Amino acid sequence: MNLPFEPVCEHCRYFKPADAVNGSCHRFPPVFAGDASPREAHHWRFPLVGPHAWCGEFLPARAAQMSSSGVTI
Repeated sequence: MNLPFEPVCEHCRYFKPADAVNGSCHRFPPVFAGDASPREAHHWRFPLVGPHAWCGEFLPARAAQMSSSGVTI
């Protein structure tokens, strides 16, 4: 794969930024995150990942999602 950017989470179609440090991976359905907190009404979560992490499921973001510098927007 000869890409103009690194195949890391922030360049992946399934990555959704959550804040400046993390994002969530939407490749698969959310997973049960537990019921330990009585304040939580919703216990299903997508996995949190760092923007520079990577996995074997990488799929480049669509052109409309990628800026000219290769950063997902």
